[in-house]
Amino acid sequence: MLGLRGCRLGILYPEITEMQARAIFEAVVVAARRREGHPEVMIPLIGSVKELENQKAIVVKVAEEVLGKAGMKDQKYMVGP
Repeated sequence: MLGLRGCRLGILYPEITEMQARAIFEAVVVAARRREGHPEVMIPLIGSVKELENQKAIVVKVAEEVLGKAGMKDQKYMVGP
């Protein structure tokens, strides 16, 4: 497999990762009104720790922004490969 797949697409175009993370955490806000949940965000096809750190930083930034606006700073979530 060659080319831009998995996390490498998000590294080259971080706005894609931001958009996907925003969609996930906005859904968490809506779902939290109905039930408790703990989302797990998986970063695809990680080849190195640096790739994971790059993408995780984007996801955490967006999560803090979206959850903070919704008053859900205590919402638990996981980010990993």
